[in-house]
Amino acid sequence: MSEEGQVHPVLMARDLRKVYQLGDSEVHALKGVSVAINQGEMVAIIGTSGSGKSTLLQIIGLLDRPSSGGVFIDGQEVGRMADGELARMRNRKLGFIFQSFNLMPHETALDNVEVPLQYAGLKSKEGRKMAAEALAAVGLGDRMDHRPNELSGGQRQRVAIARAIVNQPLVILADEPTGALDVSSGRDVLNILHEFNRQGRTIVMVTHDPSIAEQAQRIIRISDGLVVEERRVGSPGPVPPQPVQPPRVVAGGAALPVDTTRTCPGCGTVNRPAARFCRICGAQIIAPAAPALANSCGSCGTENRPTAAFCRICGARIAGRTTG
Repeated sequence: MSEEGQVHPVLMARDLRKVYQLGDSEVHALKGVSVAINQGEMVAIIGTSGSGKSTLLQIIGLLDRPSSGGVFIDGQEVGRMADGELARMRNRKLGFIFQSFNLMPHETALDNVEVPLQYAGLKSKEGRKMAAEALAAVGLGDRMDHRPNELSGGQRQRVAIARAIVNQPLVILADEPTGALDVSSGRDVLNILHEFNRQGRTIVMVTHDPSIAEQAQRIIRISDGLVVEERRVGSPGPVPPQPVQPPRVVAGGAALPVDTTRTCPGCGTVNRPAARFCRICGAQIIAPAAPALANSCGSCGTENRPTAAFCRICGARIAGRTTG
């Protein structure tokens, strides 16, 4: 925090672009993404498969390099660092939690947690002590000598969390941390992350699940390689401008306002007026249009088929139509 009290980001990405070459084709995974993570925040990056969220996490986690743009860790630009410098920066400043745990199968929980400290050059005795403390912090003080195949999925992820925090990183990066877990184990993992966040740790987690994202303090939504929404949890998200359409006139000359947005009932994303499926989660947001609707109900304004005698929505008789 500066002298004026302004919070500065501990992790920042500026205009990140990532292009993959696949034969003669180019895949633009990121198309100019800028994000800033402040000290002590818990931020969720959400998006569907192929949206670019995992690519973003790999780049801000210094596991990959962008095609262009910059990454800043604790105020330091890392783009021109050599691979060895990046590895040391990862080890000192970042902790990683992976969906598939990424534990060494033949090593004990204690040995797995101690790995980042060994890379940092810490003496074995001190490293063992710190690894044991990290395991105790996630409730596995009595499982230190167990190997991964002797632990449940939730316990394996807790070992991974202990490994992520053992070197006191500046930022914890979690890639789908509950994705491979049952509901109960996933809830336990989220509770652990919340507790560490309450202690002041900065956490960035990637997820495709809106219910998991809502556990964070801030949500960044990625779609097609772009940031399409950024909001604080509990506050309404920004609504993008929509094209103005004329009012719809129904029987009797009354004008009804035209709904110029389509809001997804599943994730709340605002979509194009004509959208039938959500651009973020893929859920259906309106029923498929009925063919040849041109007979307006005088009661509710619904358009019906030309031959309809009764409204398909409210059941009222349509003016000028008779049954029989």
